[in-house]
Amino acid sequence: MNTEDLACFDVSPYLRLFIDKDGKWYQNGVEIIHPGVLRQFMEALETDSDNHYRIKIGREVCSVEVEDTPFVVTGVSEDKDGNVLLQLNDGTLEIFNPETLRINDSNIPYSMVRNGKFPVRFSRPAYYQFAERLDFDDSEQAFFISLNGKKIRIKTAEKT
Repeated sequence: MNTEDLACFDVSPYLRLFIDKDGKWYQNGVEIIHPGVLRQFMEALETDSDNHYRIKIGREVCSVEVEDTPFVVTGVSEDKDGNVLLQLNDGTLEIFNPETLRINDSNIPYSMVRNGKFPVRFSRPAYYQFAERLDFDDSEQAFFISLNGKKIRIKTAEKT
């Protein structure tokens, strides 16, 4: 904990925050549906020095338990320049960085967003939209995505 955190009041015991695998936020077991509250919490989300999730608003800090990832890709599209855009559960668009894409051993794609600060999981509908952009190379027995003239191999989790 840094000295700035020592001046903060930890409200975690009173305001238990949880993000489920679908990106839905809960406070003390009740889903948060107010758009303004959700937006403020999502914008305030950060990681602490131990890589735990938390929100910090003013002089208050609150731990956030995250089931899988704090953000979820809800849709995939393309802009006029050929960039793949990821629609996130907070309503924002991010340009997809193919270098951060990983497929886990359950075949679920993950990437990084917010300048590489946060992992993001693809929802099932977004995965199907994204899969339309994938190609399989028989000679290498691997999947690739072609973006801006580059053929980028999709990294998969190591089988244990």
